[in-house]
Amino acid sequence: MNKWLLTVLTKIIAMASPEILEGVRKLVQEMVDRAAATPNPWDDIFIGLLQMLIGKPGDSKEQMNDYR
Repeated sequence: MNKWLLTVLTKIIAMASPEILEGVRKLVQEMVDRAAATPNPWDDIFIGLLQMLIGKPGDSKEQMNDYR
């Protein structure tokens, strides 16, 4: 199930429009900042993994394909 979900998510990210993807990246960056402010280290790990999947604000789709 987990492998299937990861496969679907990577396909969806690859097909998302640049405007939507950049908006999601900005939201995830806000979450990175919020996770850093919590005492729970798992927040940082979870959001860090999510950011690895989604990318950082300003990343291009070509850069994302280098990681997959």
